[in-house]
Amino acid sequence: MLDFRVGLVCALIANVNRNPKKQPKAFKPQDFMPKRGRKRKKKQEPEEMIAQLKIMNAAFGGEEIKDGD
Repeated sequence: MLDFRVGLVCALIANVNRNPKKQPKAFKPQDFMPKRGRKRKKKQEPEEMIAQLKIMNAAFGGEEIKDGD
């Protein structure tokens, strides 16, 4: 219930400030409510985690990580 009330306030503020030419449809409270019961993504494999860590490490200027380190 609290989510709906907060969504209602958010929709009200958004609709008052909305440009009808750019956003012809009015916002609804559901547009501002978190989605519940979302399905979880499949569990990430260790190889995928390592690949992502290497990419982030390189993006932040870290030294190259070699396999086995």
